[in-house]
Amino acid sequence: MSIAEQFRARLEADGLWAGMKWLNERVPYRFTAVFAFEGRSLHNVCLVDKQNPNVTNCPDQSITESYCVYIHRSSERFAVEHAMLDKRVEDHPKRQSFQCYYGIPLFDSNGRVIGTVCHFDNEPVHVTAECASALDDVSLLIAQAAFGER
Repeated sequence: MSIAEQFRARLEADGLWAGMKWLNERVPYRFTAVFAFEGRSLHNVCLVDKQNPNVTNCPDQSITESYCVYIHRSSERFAVEHAMLDKRVEDHPKRQSFQCYYGIPLFDSNGRVIGTVCHFDNEPVHVTAECASALDDVSLLIAQAAFGER
């Protein structure tokens, strides 16, 4: 069974948070999240913290305060493996607290970017091809579960 089929089964059985938790268990990152772009704000739809299962979301924040800003601007995936060594993020406000990020855009049915699904961690993490393809394979399912038909 493919990762997308396994993820779909988890979604259908237990919902988005359980599906995201299942996905997070398969990657080395501490956090896995779904965020929605709402005006200038980034709204957390779902958050999984591998070290604290009681965490299910985080407060809204300005898009510019998150690494998701790079996806918002480009509509393309964005990866940081070691923020302290990455010149692209040297002025970013999360650089000190989150050392790595891998995110991809989520699209509505008209092809408009409506949010992101991402993995991130306080420690540096190398983005593997497996991790990237797994997120790609389930992104449409995540967008549908998180946002429905838009």
